Amino acid sequence: MTRISKHLLAAGLIAALGLTACTNTRQESSILTVGKSLIDSRRAQPGAGRQVDDSIVQREIGRALQSTDGPLALMQIEGTGSVAVLRVIETNGPHSTWAAWGTSERRSVSTRGGVITSTRGLGTDLMSSSINGLLTMVSRRQDGIESQVLRHLDGENQIEETLAYCAFTPGPRQDYAAGALRLQATRVDVYCKSDNGTFSNYYLVSQNGRIVKSRTWLGEGLGYFTLSHLR
Repeated sequence: MTRISKHLLAAGLIAALGLTACTNTRQESSILTVGKSLIDSRRAQPGAGRQVDDSIVQREIGRALQSTDGPLALMQIEGTGSVAVLRVIETNGPHSTWAAWGTSERRSVSTRGGVITSTRGLGTDLMSSSINGLLTMVSRRQDGIESQVLRHLDGENQIEETLAYCAFTPGPRQDYAAGALRLQATRVDVYCKSDNGTFSNYYLVSQNGRIVKSRTWLGEGLGYFTLSHLR
């Protein structure tokens, strides 16, 4: 793509985990146990999101912070209303693999620099993604155009790539408070266009360039995931 076509594109671009509130102590205890396990998102119907009781979520976050000194994050799946506290179960260079805190569950998401790059065991998995340009633009809080590639398996178990060109627009700083983190972050909005349509992501970036929160579209079968770092 030429520089001119990228600028034309920019102009066009600008134009499972279930927790349910309850009052019964026995029910709540059972729900919290389930909340520590990743539940297959395919069990939920599209758009069947549930409203999660924030007090239960905050209680789980507090327990997780007390139980480990390692990295923790809160993951939310918009399409199902699912929520879980995640901990790192494996690292490989800049990549981290996360699974539900408190279990041996192997369904997982992987991140690089705070951005989800793949999923496993969650249905129509994101097999991998290319985000070098995205990380550069977001961590530097730059305004411009970059591409990214999402890779999924098609119906014949062949890798299908989705190439998207994205316009990055940094905004003002804002307060970020989650778990043990209290800091100021810059919101970077990202508007993307591919042959399959458009989607919008955003990232909150600390002053030292760390992505502390992201809302990312992972493909038609997964929808939007929000990952909020807690430590």
